[in-house]
Amino acid sequence: MKQIRFKVHSICVFLMFLLMIPFGAFAQQGMVTGQVVDEKGESVIGATVQIKGTSDGTITDFDGNFSLKAKVGNTLVVSYVGYSTQEVKISKQTGNRIVLKEDAEVLDEVVVVGYGTARKGDLTGALTTMKPDANDAAKATSLDNLLSGKVAGLVVSSSSAMAGSASSITIRGASSLRGDNQPLYVIDNVPQASAGEFASSGISGDFQINQDPLASLNPSDIEDITILKDASSTAIYGSRGANGVILITTKKGKQGKAKVNVSANFTIAEPSKLLEMTNLYEHAAYINSRVSNGQYPFYVVGDEVRYVFNDALANYDPNNPATYHIINYRNWQKEIYTSAFSQNYSLSVSGGTDKTTYYISANFKDINGTVKQTGLKQGDLRANIGMDLSKSVHLNMTLSGSLRQNNMMAGGSTLGGSTTAISRTALDYAPFEMPDGDPSFSSENKTTIFSWLNDYEDIANDKTFNASMDLSWNIMKGLRYNLRVGGNLNINDRKRWYGLQLYQGMNNNGYLALTDLNKSNVSIENVLNYNTKLGSVATLDATVGVTYDDYNFLNENTNGSQFTMFDLRENGLHMAGNVQHLAPIQKDYQLLSYLGRINLTFLDKYLITASLRADGSSKFAKGNQWGVFPSAALAWRLSDEAFMKGTQDWLSNLKVRLSYGTAGNNRISSGLMYTTYTMAGNTGKAPFFDETRGAMLEHGSNLYNPNLKWETTITRNIGFDYGFFNNRLSGSLDLYWNTTKDLLMKTEIPSNTGYSYQYQNFGKTSNKGVELTLNAVLADKAKWGLNFNFNISYNRNRIDELGTENPWQSSNWSGSTIAKYEDYRVEEGGRLGEIWGYKTNGFYTAYDPVTNPNGELVLNGTSWALRDGIKDNSYSLAGGKPYPGQLKYECDENGDPIKQKLGNTVAPLTGGFGFDGFIGNFDFNIFFNYSVGNQIVNGTKLANSFCAGSAKGYNLVNDFALDNRYTWIDPETGLNLGKPDGSTVDYYGGAEGLITRLNAINTGANIYNPAAVTAMYLNDYAVEDASFLRVNNITIGYTFPKAWVKKAFMQNVRIYVTGYNLYCLTNYSGPDPEVDTSSKKNAMTPGIDYAAYPKSRSFVAGINVTF
Repeated sequence: MKQIRFKVHSICVFLMFLLMIPFGAFAQQGMVTGQVVDEKGESVIGATVQIKGTSDGTITDFDGNFSLKAKVGNTLVVSYVGYSTQEVKISKQTGNRIVLKEDAEVLDEVVVVGYGTARKGDLTGALTTMKPDANDAAKATSLDNLLSGKVAGLVVSSSSAMAGSASSITIRGASSLRGDNQPLYVIDNVPQASAGEFASSGISGDFQINQDPLASLNPSDIEDITILKDASSTAIYGSRGANGVILITTKKGKQGKAKVNVSANFTIAEPSKLLEMTNLYEHAAYINSRVSNGQYPFYVVGDEVRYVFNDALANYDPNNPATYHIINYRNWQKEIYTSAFSQNYSLSVSGGTDKTTYYISANFKDINGTVKQTGLKQGDLRANIGMDLSKSVHLNMTLSGSLRQNNMMAGGSTLGGSTTAISRTALDYAPFEMPDGDPSFSSENKTTIFSWLNDYEDIANDKTFNASMDLSWNIMKGLRYNLRVGGNLNINDRKRWYGLQLYQGMNNNGYLALTDLNKSNVSIENVLNYNTKLGSVATLDATVGVTYDDYNFLNENTNGSQFTMFDLRENGLHMAGNVQHLAPIQKDYQLLSYLGRINLTFLDKYLITASLRADGSSKFAKGNQWGVFPSAALAWRLSDEAFMKGTQDWLSNLKVRLSYGTAGNNRISSGLMYTTYTMAGNTGKAPFFDETRGAMLEHGSNLYNPNLKWETTITRNIGFDYGFFNNRLSGSLDLYWNTTKDLLMKTEIPSNTGYSYQYQNFGKTSNKGVELTLNAVLADKAKWGLNFNFNISYNRNRIDELGTENPWQSSNWSGSTIAKYEDYRVEEGGRLGEIWGYKTNGFYTAYDPVTNPNGELVLNGTSWALRDGIKDNSYSLAGGKPYPGQLKYECDENGDPIKQKLGNTVAPLTGGFGFDGFIGNFDFNIFFNYSVGNQIVNGTKLANSFCAGSAKGYNLVNDFALDNRYTWIDPETGLNLGKPDGSTVDYYGGAEGLITRLNAINTGANIYNPAAVTAMYLNDYAVEDASFLRVNNITIGYTFPKAWVKKAFMQNVRIYVTGYNLYCLTNYSGPDPEVDTSSKKNAMTPGIDYAAYPKSRSFVAGINVTF
């Protein structure tokens, strides 16, 4: 009974105490004053002092003093850049002294490095860490969105803006000339297969749009990204680190109550820019200019354009509608491109106990492409589980999967021409719909954009599954063992159907190409780490490990033709009269590795890192299988030296880094050291059995080479990490020199060997450059803040050695459309991306001693010829015969056109910069990226700038509008003065009169007559400056006040709007300067824009809710 009375008494006392608190506080309510100082007693100017749980706050003055209206019992939250945030409970109205401690997080922040983690302050290598903001991740659709322009030395380029298409990432320039310069991706400790390896097409001469191999990774699931650049960082990955390494860690659960995050965003996208083509009136004038007999296919009567069939030109009667067809203008680009709506939903649940944590997420996206009938649908699931199996054993498990269906359009082919892609058809096709029954157009030229939209399918179904396990055993203090097992499985089935309306389908009575790709890899890692202090002088961190990787790649292609039924389209292989199973492409290989690394820290300011990795690859023959890749690095925290004490008021951090090391590259197909065979094609002399052609193996085109060895990259780096004014201004500066030797090159060999190619080791390249990053806190007030970030990189590539006799490389970007390629020159002393061709020099004009004394051509009868004394054989490259208005090139003393360097397509200067901040509950972000100093080949413009052989119905780019180009047609008489017949010459009273009139009607001509050019070579008309400054994205967000959302049982609610690719400042006349449609076929021919789908401008509205 006494115990009960005691408990009741205690409760009453406690309740009385609680009731007294607010009255006591109220009695002491008023202005609270104090001072904020650092550990040395120095005043902290501009520190934010805020009452916890409210928006009330102030800033300290020049003496560190503050005053604000508060009451005893409130908690003050005091923060300042470079210092740890302090929470202090008010115990008195005046005299409050708050001491801020330096924020060790800047130096003690743990970042992910190869096979472990390290304090940021202890890093000796060149690397960049990113922790994607939840807001940025929620609106990003791919990893590329998070990286583009954000990291110095990292360049993102794309071959297509099609939804789901792959981008290419290079770090510090291209080191290899053979093709795959993509970095190694490691996701949750599991190395991924090469991101530059794709399925081949089953159609000869075709190149299909490659799909993004990392599309299954949801950006919202990413915790942090680390980009390793120099050998001190990448050598631990040995054979796969030559092109840099990107480490991605996904989110893990944290101890505490379940946290639910829901996000949704909705996007409207549209093509940012379309090419300007000639309209119907201009096109009609151009086609008529090629007619020399006066029988024109087009007649413009008022606003009406009349079209006459080719077999009835002589029967045209302006008063008889039966002799012509009225046609209307169609802008085919606007017929295929459209505004597209997309939606993206994400859900994640995380939490845990002291024993188990979890992070589970799901994502669904439905993205419509800006090309009609294209897009993708994708669903992702992820589960990251962490658990303590005992006091010393912890297990992390990751499971993720993705299902995706991608509807795409053909990317083009090496055959060129308007029938190879819908984008080409929209540009090439005459700007009107051909009337039925026109006999002048072959079946091929009747392919329209409707043929693609109605009778073509390109559907890919992609299934991806990833799993990993990391078992960590703390054997004793400082000694830890990790067993890491992980794997990836990707199954990709792609179906491409060409119906009878398309060229491939016409020639094959329906054509179906099936591509099945199965990729998988398994990684097993045994890693032992030891960390200890060596007295009070040094710290030792040592890592050793053994890893095994098994990679499998199987690409099978099946083609069907001669269909008896067409309704089943891509699902009707069984209806094909002819089914061909092509030889499968298999690229399996294994990698066994031993690795070790030592990190030594002396007096917390002298840092040494050394690593060694030995890789054994099954891609090389015995004797060359093993490659050894060492590295070493030194770092010195100069700012911690005693003689630097005088700088502590303004210098927060200064570290000098120096590194040297090697990394390797084995990114070639497996089996190149063995004799290979392929299934004989239709032209092979296979045996027949009972009149049935049997299967036969024949030698492949590649000669084996058992002497192949590793391609090796040597990297050298010197870097400086800096911070000023309590790290309000911070960043890094790096200078590097990378050399790659023993290049793995595919080279042509003499035909008498019986083979066409062989892989060999020869050549050496180098990349030298400078990288600068800068981060600045411009304002850090209680109710508003502003930050600035900037990065810039300069990279210069050089081909130091190259043992080939033929320096020319052909991009073949448009097949036979262009007369001859050999448009890139790769030679010792040169650079990757050097474009060669001809410089234009105006156009031929007709000579007249009075009106045009500088004219080059004279009229002999009805034929044109160079006048005496003129040495200019440009016509030899324009079709073989000279005409007035024909394109001229710069020529040598003999009159022959000079092939010369036109520029370089690799940008030496790239980077990005941006601002982010907040005003009250509003936040904002604006980011720009840029590229300076490179050229781009506008292949689309060049292909539509001349009379392209048999495809005389091609449209022209708008540069050749009638008021700008040279013309042959006299607007008063309608006669053709460029290709005159005898009666036309007589009409003008002879050659002199005709020439006088021809010069008169072309007084204002600025560009050549495309009708006079029937063959085209690469020239400087198509080589344009690709420098640009892009407003990459602008975001404005609003976070609802906590008091509001808590009433709805939510922790946080934010809404936002974002604009992507809002404006691009550039002199490039094409849709977008940041495109490359050629290097995936041949890495030595980068920087061509040919019929690329234009990059979209998009607007996103979204919401993030946390429960």
